[in-house]
Amino acid sequence: MTKISVFEGKNVDLKMLYDNVKDEVLKEKFNITKDEVTENSYHLRAIKTGVARIIIGATRDIEIIIAGEPDAFAVCMMVGAWGKNIAFSTATGYVVATAAAGPAIAAGAIAAAGSYATSKAFEENLFNKITDEIEKLSKK
Repeated sequence: MTKISVFEGKNVDLKMLYDNVKDEVLKEKFNITKDEVTENSYHLRAIKTGVARIIIGATRDIEIIIAGEPDAFAVCMMVGAWGKNIAFSTATGYVVATAAAGPAIAAGAIAAAGSYATSKAFEENLFNKITDEIEKLSKK
């Protein structure tokens, strides 16, 4: 899912905001794969890996872009891997069910639905932390 918000009149040090957001991502144990800073934009991409994350479709990647000027900027956040994995998780459950003759299809679908809720909550929580940080750094 993608969230985009535009902020005006906040007079925020965007480098400081970016550094604080990056620290938060690292606290969540993501590995940063892209850390690109230009004159008016900050671009961060980070991933978590692991077989369990792949099977259940948990949050595996995030991308955050902060672009603009201190008084007029946008924050774009994309959290990936949960939505597209519902079918994959169900298919994985089917393979396990075929091999083990158990109710793994339902388990795969339930795990995928649970990971959707978890990822959605993670996304909301991180975005709220970013907006709180903007308010803290605001020099109105």
